[in-house]
Formats: sequence, structure tokens, C-alpha cells
Amino acid sequence: MYRSIVLFPFLFLVGLMSETTHAQRNSAFPVIQYRLSMEQPQKHYFTVVMTVKDLKKPFMDVVMPVWTPGSYLVREFSRNVQEFSATDAAGQALSVEKTAKNVWRVATRNLSSVVIRYRVYAYEISVRTSFLDDMHGYVNGAGMFMYVDGYLRTPVTLVINPPTGWGSISTALEPAISTDETFVFSAPDFDVLVDSPIEIGTHPVYDFSVRGVPHQVALYGVGNYEADRLIADMKRIVETASGIFGDMPYPRYVFLVQLLQTGSGGLEHTNSTSLQYRRWGFKPESAYKRWLALVAHEYFHVWNVKRIRPLPLGPFDYTRENYTPLLWVAEGITTYYSPLILRRAGLNTPDEFLGWIGSQITDIQSKPGRLVQSVEQAGFDAWIKYYRPNENSDNTTISYYNKGGMIGLILDLEIRWRTGGKKGLDDVLRTLYETYAKAKGRGFTPEEFRQTCEAVAGGTLAEIFDAYVSGVREIDYARYLAHAGLRLSTLPTDGQGSVYLGIRTRKDNGRTIVSHVISDSPAEEYGLNVNDELIAFDGIRVEDEYADRLAERKPSSFVTVTVARDGMLREIDVALGSPAGLTYQVQRIKNPAPEQKAVYENWMQTSWPTRE
Repeated sequence: MYRSIVLFPFLFLVGLMSETTHAQRNSAFPVIQYRLSMEQPQKHYFTVVMTVKDLKKPFMDVVMPVWTPGSYLVREFSRNVQEFSATDAAGQALSVEKTAKNVWRVATRNLSSVVIRYRVYAYEISVRTSFLDDMHGYVNGAGMFMYVDGYLRTPVTLVINPPTGWGSISTALEPAISTDETFVFSAPDFDVLVDSPIEIGTHPVYDFSVRGVPHQVALYGVGNYEADRLIADMKRIVETASGIFGDMPYPRYVFLVQLLQTGSGGLEHTNSTSLQYRRWGFKPESAYKRWLALVAHEYFHVWNVKRIRPLPLGPFDYTRENYTPLLWVAEGITTYYSPLILRRAGLNTPDEFLGWIGSQITDIQSKPGRLVQSVEQAGFDAWIKYYRPNENSDNTTISYYNKGGMIGLILDLEIRWRTGGKKGLDDVLRTLYETYAKAKGRGFTPEEFRQTCEAVAGGTLAEIFDAYVSGVREIDYARYLAHAGLRLSTLPTDGQGSVYLGIRTRKDNGRTIVSHVISDSPAEEYGLNVNDELIAFDGIRVEDEYADRLAERKPSSFVTVTVARDGMLREIDVALGSPAGLTYQVQRIKNPAPEQKAVYENWMQTSWPTRE
């Protein structure tokens, strides 16, 4: 169903407001209200007015987060803050001292009411940052709202004053009752406030319900999507993913979608998600399925990471990095489940799912960094490596997304094989959900995750955890795929030619520039560097078809490469190597054993094909 603005049942609001008001009247808490306005959106500035009542202390520290949960990089949001000031209720200025890059100390003099004002520049359009122009506004709370140090658990209210004509505000925040203002929301604490992004503008909202729980799709921007199909398929994703756990642990869920000229990505939140996708990226069918995979990935985070979470990922310290070696679980296993959910929902075919597995293995095996950095290390160092890649990253790092996803795959298949198809990774996640998220209300440690996997499997999983999670041994994919009657094969990568140099290049104003040098390649061995401009091979000027010219050579033959390095010409003799790239394929075997067939069918939730 389509509608243009979100409305809510009155009785539900009364109960919510009573609970919030009771918390606010507790003498242990100050009363905190935020007012968000955007008087001239074309200038890209939000104005925040933060009123703090009943604190009654000589001073308070007001803190801006430095990162946003789900995106593991210190982003220094305070760099966008301008014109910070503080007054008493009568408008008299209070003394302010900046004590750190993101901390302002206000001399509150035991006053009963203090008003903080500041502006935030918002012109970086991503799911991790805030954005404002004359078309719409998007608020990522971590980069917009400050908190009073020591009072993260304090209930808050938020009043939004949109520009004239902007009648759609979409967020997972619950509305609060107000007699004289339209857009008033409440949150039980700062965590919930910043974990509830907001889309403000004139966008349409599409509604659907699953097992009586309302879901909304707020869709900014034009695109080549078919609304009815889009909503129907998103509903199937919700039904399938929630069916794994048997519940939907939220009163309402909101998909905030921005359709843009370029870019794609998502960021998970407890009761919502932010998604960005190319506006013309819903056709052809292969592109549409990439959209569905993005939806499935972010929605699966409702459980995996927002509730089933590594111990350090909540409650958060917003002032520094929050380290965990378990991002391969939080993001990698979610990556594995994205196409698996589509398969179980009937939104992709078994062969498409197997093709996806092959593409993930191909990508991992093309990265020398797989033999350098473990997937545990990749997650722990995400703050300084994954989110800050350079020209050497492929040589020294691995993605906890796709390698973590493939470890999720082999865990799933190994457990299913050992238990005769009776249990799998679904059972691991359900156990973690019941044991830690629900019963204990906390995250889990690496040891507890491993113990849960081994308990479900009925024995040790030392090879997987010691060699593949903590270590850098090559994964024996073929062994685990065989559990489901699958075989792994390889083909030479298309387009790599008959020889191997070991560089990647980019174009810069007509020049061919070396952008990457692969570890242990001829290029590295003989001294080609990143940022070298390729001038000539054997005295013949490099043109766009230089790869074709190299392909005419034979392995072990020498080529003289002329480069410009730091403005000076150099000639480097390089012995060409043999092609190294392989493309991996996953296919069904012809005559599976009954045990293999059972694992396949239980895993895929489809019958083994009667005819190949």
C-alpha cells in the first residue's frame, strides 16, 4: 500500500508517552529535548537546539560521537559542527570551553535549564553521514546529535521542524504526543536516538504487514523500479528471514531508501535500515537481484549484529574505536545469508546461488592478502585497514565480508553433514539469539561463539576455527562443498592473456598509470612501482591495447618497460610470468549419495534436480 505520510494508532501513543514521561520524571535523569530545523536547506545546514533541564550541576560536558555503529571508522563528525553556543533559559550566554576535538564544556552554574545551539554542515550523501539540500534531508543521528556526558541512558524527545511543504518524515523513532507541534518523537535513551535515522522531505511511503507487524518503505528519488513487485519481494525477504528465528523483535520496521545516480550500500539499525541504490539499477533482472541481496543483507542484521552481537558492539563508546575480532560473524555470516535468504524465498535459483559461491571464492583467491591477514585480524583492524584501503591492501588484507561469508558456508555444510541434515547454521544463530540476546541481554565472546557452533555440531570444529578463522591456511572448499554433492572446478580467468605482469592500471588524462602491483608478481620482482606512468614496451609507445601486445609474448620472455617515475624516464627489464588467475565454479555432481542429496535439499530448501 502507498501513502505519503506516516500515521500511528492513538492508544499505542498514549502508552508510549506514559512510559517516557515516567522515566523523565525520575529525579536521577535530567530532561533532554532536541529540536532539529533546516530553515534554508539549499545551504546544507541543520540547526540543533538541545535543551537540558533539571541537571543542576556546575558544568556539563557535551559530546559529539566520532563514529556511527555499523561503520567501523572514526569519522570525526565534530568537524561539521559550527557556531556552538550555550545560554540559560532567559537567553543569557554561558561560558563554553572546548576541551577535546568533540567535547564542549558548558558552565551550567547549577541552573535548572540550559540551552545548547549548534549548526551541522551536511552535504555528504551516504548511509553513514547526514545530508541536506533543497530536495530532502537525511539524518544519521551519530553525526547530528550530541549527548551530555554521563547521561547516555537518559530518555529524550526530538522535535523536527521541516521546511514548508516537506510533509513526509520517516523514522523508526516512536512519536510522542504534543498538543502544539506536529513532528515530535521520543527515545528511551541516546543509543536509540542515534540508531534511528530519519528521512525528511516529500517522499512516498509504501506499507506492508507480515504476521500483523507493520513495515514501511520510505523511498526518496526516482528510479526504474516496479513498486508492486518491489514491495512484494521485500515482503518475501522479511517473511523468510524472520522465519529463521520465529519472531520479529520490533513493533514496526522502516526501510529508508535513497535512489541516486551512482553508488550502492546499506547500514543496519535496530528497527530500520538505510539503503542507497542506483536509480536505474532495478533492470535488467541481474541488477534487480543485486538490489534484493542488499535488502536481505541489511534486514538480516535485525538479528545478526543488532541483537545477536559480539560483546563489544553495544552499549557503545561513541568517543573511540570499539574493537572486536568477530566482524566476520557480524558481517560475513550476514553476507552468506543474503543470497541464501533469496534462495529460500524463491527469489533466485539454485544455480544462481551456486554461481554466487563461486564468485566469492574467486575473489578471495585473487587476493594475496588471504595468506597474510586472518579473518579475525581483518575485523579487529577494520578501523585502520578495511575502511582505509591503499594500493597495497589486496596484498596484505582480506575482506571479513566475503571470507567470513565463506567460513559461514563451510560451517553450515559441516554441521549439516555431521547431523544428517537435522541442524545447521540456523540452529547456531537461534541458540545465540535465545541464550545471549534474549536470556542474558548481552553479546557473546569469540569463545562462546565457537562453543555454540561445536555444541550444535556435536564435536570439535578445530580445523575451521584454528586454521581458517584464526589462521591463514587455504580453505579446503572442495571438502565442505562435497557434503552437499557439489564439486569445485577452475577455469583460467577470461581476458588475462597468455602472460602475466602483475599490475593493474588506471587512466589519468590519457596516461596509463600503475595503480596496483601484486605481491610476488614479475612487476614487483623487477621493480615496477605504483604511480609509474607506462610509456613504452620495447620502445613502442603504450596505447590502450597494451595488454593485447603483451599477450603476444611468451612466459619467461623479457620485455623492456619504459616508465616515467617522479618526472624521470626509466627503463626496467621484466621477465614475464605465466597467467595465474583462476575462476572458480561450483556445480552439482551427477550421482550424489543419499546423504549428500539430503544435505543439499535441506540446505537449499529445494529438491535435487531430476535432470541436469
